[in-house]
Amino acid sequence: MNTHIFVAAPADLTRVNVCLRSDIRYWTRVLGVSEEALRKATMNVGDLSWNVRAELRRNRRR
Repeated sequence: MNTHIFVAAPADLTRVNVCLRSDIRYWTRVLGVSEEALRKATMNVGDLSWNVRAELRRNRRR
């Protein structure tokens, strides 16, 4: 039996919207981070997904 967890992608994949629960669930799963880390990254660099990814990568190296 294949059990896949389906997480719906946000309407706009270029932005990380931390106001929508479904978007938070998607981005935390895709990026492999906690909600707190995702929120901190968006506060530091804004909501563009490429900037958020880069910020999270920088934080992992520290």
